[in-house]
Amino acid sequence: LLGGSPAQIEYAAEMGLEHHLGMTCDPVCGLVQIPCIERNAYAAARALDSHLYASFSDGIHRVSFDKVVEVMKQTGHDLPSLYKETGEGGLAKDYTQTD
Repeated sequence: LLGGSPAQIEYAAEMGLEHHLGMTCDPVCGLVQIPCIERNAYAAARALDSHLYASFSDGIHRVSFDKVVEVMKQTGHDLPSLYKETGEGGLAKDYTQTD
């Protein structure tokens, strides 16, 4: 979208995902507006920031995109189910539709 070498694109994608590991899905009042839609807006801004950072860096990074995807999958398996859009954990348990 904004150009860049394959290495820069990989670096930007790695940074974008790396900082979202282990995030919960705990919709407030059973609605996806908070925090899901808000989180997506922040993620879009961070994606642009990651692109800029990768574009102006020397291209050397320690963590690979493939490793981040692997760890993200494992983190999803390890995360307790109450934080996986069940409404049983996080903000969802404190804010219900009756509040």
